[in-house]
Amino acid sequence: MKYKISEVKRILNISEDTLRYFDNKKIIKTIRDKNNNYRYFKSEDINKIFAYKMYRSLLFTMSDADLLISGKPIDMLEEKLSDQLEVIHKEQEYLMRAKEHIKQLNIKINKWRKLKGGFEITESPNCYYHQNQTAACFISEEEVFESTHQCLNHLPDIWPCFNYDNTQGQSSPEFSFGYGFYTNQPAPIKGLLHLPPAKCLYTMFILESNLSEYLPELLRKAEAYCLEHGYKLKGTMHGSILHEMKEADRTKRLFDVYIPFI
Repeated sequence: MKYKISEVKRILNISEDTLRYFDNKKIIKTIRDKNNNYRYFKSEDINKIFAYKMYRSLLFTMSDADLLISGKPIDMLEEKLSDQLEVIHKEQEYLMRAKEHIKQLNIKINKWRKLKGGFEITESPNCYYHQNQTAACFISEEEVFESTHQCLNHLPDIWPCFNYDNTQGQSSPEFSFGYGFYTNQPAPIKGLLHLPPAKCLYTMFILESNLSEYLPELLRKAEAYCLEHGYKLKGTMHGSILHEMKEADRTKRLFDVYIPFI
């Protein structure tokens, strides 16, 4: 039995453009009526289109789906299925990591609405930090580029971070931007600065000004809080850049920061 395009559209709930694509790519072979130039589809064509859609729904590429309906031996199907299971496994791992990053970011945004620049006492997460930018510019050393590229291979696990080393005895504190891994697993790459969990003052703030210039003021606020509660600041401050926004042509950024104390 032959079917017109309009009938196939109803049977498969598919667009006319898609049907033409299948025909033009020779995935199916329609019959063309010489009298009216209409294209007609056979039942096996319709079933083949469904099989193609099924394989695409299983996340096979267009070329692989085309191959799988082209009459190849079953050994090839078995090989493709095995390969696709591995692809999906990796995709699932990636999606779980992306989901965790989104959840953590959402938790922080919700906390900002409650904290609004105040301090709370918490334990900082275990962090591995890669420095690739000073307060003024990106670091151009080749080994820094290489480490940066290795970090980028670990997206979506990395966060845009900063580090402010104000440890005792250091006359000029070091400030840098970079990437942070918040994980309890071993360091994902070599050469990262390890910032282990520590008792911290945690705060969040929005800045229009330069972050490195603001941090001494933040430390003074933290020291006043510590003095009031019997604590003393000690350790390297670090945090994340959570969001950048524009309001009335002004650029503002939301940060969070962990300030260690004893």
